[in-house]
Amino acid sequence: MVDSRDKGARAEAQAKKYLKDATGLNWQRTPGSGALNEQHKLKGDLYIPDAKNNYCVEVKHYKDEHFNTSLFTGKNPQLIDWWEQAVRQGKQVDRKPLLLFKHDRSKWFAAFQDMPAYNYRYVFVNFDPYEFYVATLDDYLQFEQPKFVS
Repeated sequence: MVDSRDKGARAEAQAKKYLKDATGLNWQRTPGSGALNEQHKLKGDLYIPDAKNNYCVEVKHYKDEHFNTSLFTGKNPQLIDWWEQAVRQGKQVDRKPLLLFKHDRSKWFAAFQDMPAYNYRYVFVNFDPYEFYVATLDDYLQFEQPKFVS
């Protein structure tokens, strides 16, 4: 049986390495995996130490795909729960939410709030009261070139 905390820690470590390699920034896992009180200004799963972070980065990795028709038919779609968590934690520390997610043997995906600036493949999700976009993490980084720190 797979321990979900271990799987979450492995996913955070993979996403950290991916972001470090892609951005050249010193990404780290948030101590306590974002469970610290918001007064510490550390929410989400990944952050860049000694910098003013612009994003609250939440990381999810599950066995099965959650970006599918369950968005329309599911009572509580998992992707929406993840996005709610990213938004809630982002508000607690006054940062933009950024959700990175994948399922087994898939690419990384990014869910983000700002309307894409370029013409590339993305999906707009309107799930009242939430509106966000989803793209592959590769495309998000390449085309949006987000400014992770101020």
